[in-house]
Amino acid sequence: MYDRVTDVHRRFFMPGQPATRPARQTRRRILDTTLRLYNELGEPNVSTTLIATEVGISAGNLHYHFRKKDQLTGALLDEFVGEIEELMPPDTWRAREVEDAWFLLHVIFEAIWKYRFLFRDLSGIMSRDRRAGHRLTLVFARAVETSRGICLGLAETGQLEATAAEIEALARNVTVLTLYWLSFDTVRHPRREEPSGAIAHGVYQVLMLVAPFMRVAGRANLEYLAAQYLSREPSS
Repeated sequence: MYDRVTDVHRRFFMPGQPATRPARQTRRRILDTTLRLYNELGEPNVSTTLIATEVGISAGNLHYHFRKKDQLTGALLDEFVGEIEELMPPDTWRAREVEDAWFLLHVIFEAIWKYRFLFRDLSGIMSRDRRAGHRLTLVFARAVETSRGICLGLAETGQLEATAAEIEALARNVTVLTLYWLSFDTVRHPRREEPSGAIAHGVYQVLMLVAPFMRVAGRANLEYLAAQYLSREPSS
């Protein structure tokens, strides 16, 4: 399995591991609070006055760290891009087993859930910050390449059968569903507070795009894994 993704998983996602907490400096508190408010209320509905109040600092103190709201949004975007880039495998990566794809998709979904506000008002954020559009374009391109690595890897190991054109279309469809599933789920379940059910069903939906191209043995394994995975998660 892809070593960098596994390392990230061990550091951040393994249960029972002690969490590392950086010093709660004011700038970090501002960003954490802003992220929470953006996710809860939507980025357009959050003012710097509300952020300062929630953090428990003056507007002047907030202005010292971030002169305007767009700088806050940009800083959170930078953090999202950094986390996604750390999770994405190199362009030469190939999934050797369905489990590889399943795990990689799961941790990517977790990162998207953490910064889900970005995908609720993506066009608005990009229109206000051209740099945001450029950075997200690069992320989307990397996501397509990773999706292609899933399809090509399964094809190279004889588990998937598809033409080059079908693999290209499938990689793009996997990317779109991965990036926007949680926005779709939020509309259906606006009060959802825990992401596990949404993520489990999102990964399942993504791999069901791949399922029709799987050979008999590979598809049976995928469907078995899906049943086991979903049985451990809350229903949606």
